[in-house]
Amino acid sequence: MKRLIVFMLAIMVVGYSYGQKKPKINQAEKARTEGNLGEAKNIIDEAIVHEKTKDDEKTWYYRGLIYASLDTTQNPTYQNLANDPLKTAMESFKKADEMNAGNNEFYITGPNGFPVTKGEQISTLWGHYLNKGVEYYNVQDYKGAYKYFMKTTMVQPEDTTGYIYSASVAQADKEYDKALKNYYVLTNDLDYHSKDIYSAIIYIEGVINEDNEKALEMIRAAKAQFPSDMDFAKSEINALIKLERIDEAQKELEAAIASEPDNANLRFTLGVMYEEIGDPAKAKEAYRGAIEVDPEYYNARFNLAVLSYNQAVDLIKEKNNLGISQADQKKAKAMQLEIEKRLKESLPHWEKLNALQANDRTTLETLQYIYTQLKMYDKAEKVSNQLEALGDE
Repeated sequence: MKRLIVFMLAIMVVGYSYGQKKPKINQAEKARTEGNLGEAKNIIDEAIVHEKTKDDEKTWYYRGLIYASLDTTQNPTYQNLANDPLKTAMESFKKADEMNAGNNEFYITGPNGFPVTKGEQISTLWGHYLNKGVEYYNVQDYKGAYKYFMKTTMVQPEDTTGYIYSASVAQADKEYDKALKNYYVLTNDLDYHSKDIYSAIIYIEGVINEDNEKALEMIRAAKAQFPSDMDFAKSEINALIKLERIDEAQKELEAAIASEPDNANLRFTLGVMYEEIGDPAKAKEAYRGAIEVDPEYYNARFNLAVLSYNQAVDLIKEKNNLGISQADQKKAKAMQLEIEKRLKESLPHWEKLNALQANDRTTLETLQYIYTQLKMYDKAEKVSNQLEALGDE
């Protein structure tokens, strides 16, 4: 008797299976285009498990369209019909593509009767989320902006735009972990290299996370991508100093200079390092070496000019604070000689800077001051005329 009951149940199950009506996937798509998303979802949910439709790539393509519509709909009736509908949509599109195996691209017929391909639909979906993100960003709702910018990365994971925008708004919202996650996708996964991206990573790792080792690692990664960028070279020096690895920085630079003696950038970087650790004499020597290699190396000449000039200015301040005693007056005379020496030392470099980059206001104002201090009034007047010609900033 028990066997008979089991047998009868089996017959009932088989009968039910064969009695199920085949879901009409075209009807699901029709319901979607008409805005009946609840009906569309019900039909397509049945279709992905029915024997006669679950292996049809079109079933999964339509499912992608329907769930994408559930994610973008403004109709509150349908907004909570599915959990994370965009994720389901993209998984469905992926499965449809795998089943399609390189055949003709999926498409639907648009309102004007022309075909709209899956690629075009994906681009439209991506644009929708990007525009929504921008809307939220414009009202400084960074969390809302982040949500939609991240959706663009789900729709087109190989496109860098969504990650850049997501990282930027996360950083603006002080969500540094989220920002780093997106920045690292750009540099590590998408092979996207930008000075601004690396600078942001270095800032977060070094300043926010206080991880100087990681910051140094990323500085060196940035240097590998942008070897001529002096900001990253300076950042490396600063990081090594923070890590108390000054000897390492010095040895690396000196070894590099020995192998590339005509590399002015390396000599300049060495000068910056010596400045950072408070050794102006060695810094000047390194900058002079850079200028000898490249007489028109603006940054090296500028730093060399500033070093001597600042030493003169410091002496001038000290001299002005002296009293009127005989001893002070004697000291003032001696200091004046040293001041003039420093100013004369820096002057040729400021003049060269003016020749290299005419009409730079900082250079002209410095020259005017030096000429005046050295009683070179004719030259001071010429520089004054140049400044007047520039007008107010």
